[in-house]
Amino acid sequence: MLAATHIVFSTALYLGGATVFEYETNLIYWAIAALFSLMPDIDLPTSKVGRPLFFISVPLEKRFGHRTITHSFIGVGILAVLASPLYFYYPLAFWAIIGGYWSHLQIDMSNIRGVDLFWPSAIRVVMPGKIKFRLEVGSKAEMILLCSMVVFCVGLYPISNLGLRGGLHQLLRNFEIAHDEYVKVQGKNFYTLELNAIDNLTLEHIACNCAILGAWQGGLIVEYQGKSRAVGESEANHNLFPTEAVLIKGEPLRVITQRVNMNGRSLRWLVDNLKANHDYYLLGELMVDSGMIANVNNIELYHPVMFSGSSVRLHYAKASDLSEYLNMVAIRGEVVVQFWLRPGDNVVVELMFSGGAGLSGESEIFENLF
Repeated sequence: MLAATHIVFSTALYLGGATVFEYETNLIYWAIAALFSLMPDIDLPTSKVGRPLFFISVPLEKRFGHRTITHSFIGVGILAVLASPLYFYYPLAFWAIIGGYWSHLQIDMSNIRGVDLFWPSAIRVVMPGKIKFRLEVGSKAEMILLCSMVVFCVGLYPISNLGLRGGLHQLLRNFEIAHDEYVKVQGKNFYTLELNAIDNLTLEHIACNCAILGAWQGGLIVEYQGKSRAVGESEANHNLFPTEAVLIKGEPLRVITQRVNMNGRSLRWLVDNLKANHDYYLLGELMVDSGMIANVNNIELYHPVMFSGSSVRLHYAKASDLSEYLNMVAIRGEVVVQFWLRPGDNVVVELMFSGGAGLSGESEIFENLF
């Protein structure tokens, strides 16, 4: 086959693999696959790789001939051994090498001669079996095949970046797929949900691109009109019932968290004394001594602040969500303050507690980089 046919066929396999196995496409790894799709012809001094590597190709052709050892399982095995260190450090590079090399053998099976895949056995592997359906090198049939594969690769490229499941997700706009995909990648990037939903309380139809904060009871927590809402299929646990949903990947996410010991302190103390140069979310659970009667209506339904008995649970709450609970004093517990930073945001997050309570001994700062 022509060098262009080998390169395009290796590209088709590389993009097809990305679609099925959902690895991220990369120009460098594609180039490696394309390069090694030519490498089996190193046993031919007139080939694209044989000419610059004549000191290898000439002895190989004299000793073994063309399409023998380099076009066999033995050749694949030798290459795998030589490339094996990459498997432990750059596994995608390793598979790009092996996959590109194998693509050459696979498409050579469709030419008239076939491939001595079991060399030194004389058995030749051909596909298809009837000779009239096989291709001659440089023939009109090969040109048609080459052009068809180019069109196929152009159409496959956008799907390969989404993966098979992601492509179905874009087509079906299914919330369950969006939830499962987010759970696998949360914490790495900002994500939004292109959402059409029904409010379970008011039956209002909602359409928005909502920022995703986290997962909850088989659903997702999104920020809608400045409030945290749960999206999912359970009326008992979720505020919004999704009819259509598409997960949209955004910028890389950097999270800085601070743990604040709340023993003997009120939520008002936290809000009044937490001075930060960035928006934040509050998470945690506090045991409180309060005479307030818990609202048992929709007790399982998601709220940023959930009060039950002597427990106050914060789940992606903002300071504005705490108005009813500010005077509650924690017997024990802690609050985690999360700052979500975009690439252009200030790296330094300043946290200051006034009233004589500094950071020392009162809180711990953790930085999570993804």
